[in-house]
Amino acid sequence: SSGINAEWPLRPGFDKTMELFKKPINNCNKLCVDFVLFHVKSNLNGVHLSEEWVVDEGAVFSPSPLTYITSLGDYLLLLPQQLEPFFAEENIPLDTALILVDFTQFPGMAQDVEGDAFAWLTCVCQSTLFTIVEMILKIHRLSGAGCKQLTADVAYISNVMGALEVPLSRDIVD
Repeated sequence: SSGINAEWPLRPGFDKTMELFKKPINNCNKLCVDFVLFHVKSNLNGVHLSEEWVVDEGAVFSPSPLTYITSLGDYLLLLPQQLEPFFAEENIPLDTALILVDFTQFPGMAQDVEGDAFAWLTCVCQSTLFTIVEMILKIHRLSGAGCKQLTADVAYISNVMGALEVPLSRDIVD
């Protein structure tokens, strides 16, 4: 089987044609995800160099998440609302395209994910988490207060993922 949804009404005789569409659809999906991640990466640019990570131990610490992470959280929380017009009603072309998407090419995505709006949102969120982990790994020095700040930031983005019902990446959990 080609992986095309058996429920699709025009399936007989079109499997080969649909297979031809897989690569362009996956390229288009990657472009869309990359477009969303451009905002994420722009927001994280230079965060690993922040003085917040090396604040003196005697400094007053506020366990509030920093602006970079709350901005990302706000951005992600708006995505379902922005995507709703495309997924609110039956949309056979979009549904068919999403069925053909290979989400496993993105970090944290499972093999058995179904191609739907939630899978796309999960893909974007998992890719965002992966990008955050990459930024965290670039932090060269962390003071005790910096560790507490980073913990508050990770807890915040974890809560955002929970609100979106997106499972946390193993990289964030570990």
